[in-house]
Amino acid sequence: MKLTLMSWAVLFLVCMSGCQSAYAGEPGQLESELARLRTEVDALREGAGEGDPALTTRLKKGLFTWSTEDGKFSLEMNFRTQVRVTYNDERGANAEGPSDPNSANASNGRDFWNFRIRRAKLSFKGNIFEKEFKYYITLAFTNGGAGSEIAEVAYFQWARFKEFNVNAGQELIPANWEQLVSSGRQQFVDRSLVNATFQQSRGKGLWFSGSIGGDTPWIRYWAGVFNGVLRSSGDFRNNDQALTNDTFSQTVDAELMPALRVETHPLGEVAQDMVDYRDREASKKVLFSIGAAMNWLISRMNNAALRPVNASAGSGRFDTGQDTLHVVLDGHLRWFGLSVNVEWHYRHTEFHNFGPKQGNRITANRNRPGDLTDTGFSLMVGFFILPKQFDVAVRFGMVDADEFWLSGSTSKQSGLAPDTSEFGLALGYYVAGHNLKIQADFCYYTFQQVLYIAGAPNNPVTGVANDSRSASSIANDNSDYLNVWQFRVQLQWIF
Repeated sequence: MKLTLMSWAVLFLVCMSGCQSAYAGEPGQLESELARLRTEVDALREGAGEGDPALTTRLKKGLFTWSTEDGKFSLEMNFRTQVRVTYNDERGANAEGPSDPNSANASNGRDFWNFRIRRAKLSFKGNIFEKEFKYYITLAFTNGGAGSEIAEVAYFQWARFKEFNVNAGQELIPANWEQLVSSGRQQFVDRSLVNATFQQSRGKGLWFSGSIGGDTPWIRYWAGVFNGVLRSSGDFRNNDQALTNDTFSQTVDAELMPALRVETHPLGEVAQDMVDYRDREASKKVLFSIGAAMNWLISRMNNAALRPVNASAGSGRFDTGQDTLHVVLDGHLRWFGLSVNVEWHYRHTEFHNFGPKQGNRITANRNRPGDLTDTGFSLMVGFFILPKQFDVAVRFGMVDADEFWLSGSTSKQSGLAPDTSEFGLALGYYVAGHNLKIQADFCYYTFQQVLYIAGAPNNPVTGVANDSRSASSIANDNSDYLNVWQFRVQLQWIF
């Protein structure tokens, strides 16, 4: 019979232990000899590679996981893929004959069918060296750019205590609930138009998080500081996903974005999900949570339509800037397969002049806007007709975007974003929960048309620049809304 090195070592220890009677009169010498032998056996085990803890592989809720027996090292990996077909039918912005003042701006409808891979992500999470040292990484292969945005999530967490964790790296800015819930756990095919207007995307920084209250999270919080990177010269939200080198540039001009989010779950934890994915018995318990968040982005800006801009000859730093305060309140109810999600957004932007431009009365006589205030509201109600298998949902959303005057105009006919509304219906069939499901939704959107200035964000539904209206069109109040019917079907699998 073939014996391993470990077997020989154990046999040797047993034989030596059997000599106890020879040292019966010398207990101190016996203990010393046994300690020496144990040390030698441990050294033999380590040299033979038998001292490393065993690695186990298993499926956990349909996902692959690996971990050591002592739990000090673990890895969970999953692939998330979404295949989608979209049909958009644009209605509105049509001219009523050649004499219509809006004829120069009429789109006459833009319709399209499109198949696409909406998301293809590879995620890793786990812990290293000790259970308190956790890591999270997500690579998104469908993101644009020359590889500079493939790293969607990458942060390290020290989680020694449930009440206080330290995080560093890149993650979603702690703002509204709908954005923080994974794209794989949405009840509609994708997030709402209101979310597309206000969400703060991802940022790199340092933040603290924790949960107070044991099984009942009375307080759950996130508080930190992130890079403040403008999306564009007319879109005053954070967008810090692309890689940024340590260089003097306008990309990150000593600008930081403080962020805070607080939640309470007084009747028990509401899962980070848009649906009530519990069986009928478990879902008899009522759960709800209330959350509030604040983000404050301060940066220099370069948009001549909003402020005459100059750059310092020495540093290239712009002499105009903005600060935007974004506040969110949200609530979430779960009961008997019913899910209710409500969000309210408030965003206020103020513009500033620096250096020689200070006090130059650039806003006098309605020449430029002094500030802008946007608000938004969304409501989504869903219900599992067949628990954990088939659900339906409706969604309503609206955005009230501020208009402003320019160049002495007597009416506020310019804007950065349109007033919008959304009405939607969704159906979902869950073959294996969120890990394998097919969804369909039908949404109707309306977009106000104003004179959009340079740098305004693209239309969140069509993906192209918002249609601007002519001054005469505004004066005659013609064709002031664009309407879009959208139908989508999506297959998602995660493993």
